[in-house]
Amino acid sequence: MHNQHNDWLLFWKHLFATNQSLRFFPPHFWLRNPVTPILKKSYRSHRTHVVVVFDVQTYKHQIEQFGLTYVQQFEKDVRRLFKKVVCETVKDDEILFLQQYWGDDIVLLLSIQQDKNVIHEIEKYIENIKANINEHFFAYKKEDEESFQTGYMVMDAHTDQPFQSFLNAYQKALVMAKKGVGAKYNHMVHAIKEIIQKENITLYSQPIVNVHELDVIAWEVLTRGPENTVYEHPLQLFSMARQTNMLYPLEMLVIKKALEKMRGEDAIFINVTPQTIAHEHFIEDVDVILQDHEHIDPSQIVFEITESESVQRYTHLTQTIDHLHQRKIRIALDDTGAGYASLNSISFLRPDIIKVDRSLIENINGNKLKESMLQGLIHIAREANAQVVAEGIETAEEASVMKRNGVHMVQGFFYARPRLIPTPTAG
Repeated sequence: MHNQHNDWLLFWKHLFATNQSLRFFPPHFWLRNPVTPILKKSYRSHRTHVVVVFDVQTYKHQIEQFGLTYVQQFEKDVRRLFKKVVCETVKDDEILFLQQYWGDDIVLLLSIQQDKNVIHEIEKYIENIKANINEHFFAYKKEDEESFQTGYMVMDAHTDQPFQSFLNAYQKALVMAKKGVGAKYNHMVHAIKEIIQKENITLYSQPIVNVHELDVIAWEVLTRGPENTVYEHPLQLFSMARQTNMLYPLEMLVIKKALEKMRGEDAIFINVTPQTIAHEHFIEDVDVILQDHEHIDPSQIVFEITESESVQRYTHLTQTIDHLHQRKIRIALDDTGAGYASLNSISFLRPDIIKVDRSLIENINGNKLKESMLQGLIHIAREANAQVVAEGIETAEEASVMKRNGVHMVQGFFYARPRLIPTPTAG
């Protein structure tokens, strides 16, 4: 009778609860769905929304071994720990929703500031959450992937049906978490392979401008997948490529296509992850591409390394960079100033170019502390014999701060939006 009373109290508590209080494990007997109003509100802030699925495989095995009563308590303990770890790992304003669905999977819905390295942020969160859960509860070995698998999917950026978009992303993330199970995962692998084999990507570019003369001196290459498909958005394309182990061939295709379209004397910035640039065949494959484009001066090529927090995992990365420097190819470090790891990466990589993160640039004209941090980065760059590019300039006031502080190059919507790179004509 006491349990029945508690169940009714819980029922009425959730019936009149606010959407905010329904973020963490709402009951399965929802009388209203908290996802829709939460998502609608978040979509107005123009953030990137990601569904992460944690597939905890142990439940079904433990039912056979210990019985249903034990497993029900185990499940409650896991949910409690997930809430604790997620709240300790992820910024509170990025957590939209944590829920357990019809099985062993736990779903985390995130809202993240729009950033081209959002995939790396997601994978960093996943890695930390998994490590903490295993350490405090499961005590599995790191390589024991069968007990704890994950998948994630970026939601549509623009939609008038946020809950349907959430369900679509959830289903794909679940398939990723259950890799190798069923035909859907194989279909995703096939789709990514087909994009690479058919070279079905479109390249855009955004100019990088000399801050004083306002001349275009370089272009950053941006990638889109096949039009009107789930792969069109670069976050979805590259997240699926990562999770299907196709990231290296995809990024090499971007390099190949970018150099095919390269004309003139301007430099070209091409994004590469540390995983790709540290690949054992990277230098060899770059040499093959360069042989097909003898008209290109290698000093015009800049490989822009994203994910500065993970560069030091690859101990031989500096050796690869030495080989690139021998070929006159330059290195840029992206998103500098976003944290300690990016600053530490400057001494590790010794880049030729340091790109200042948008988070430091935004509203810098009204923030003396940010301007002092920018001046510190410029001083570090000078000591490292590196040039500075400030990205994400959106206002004349931000541009003015860059100019008076001696930033070398600038990039952002204030100067130009990305545009389609035309296919060069023969000759």
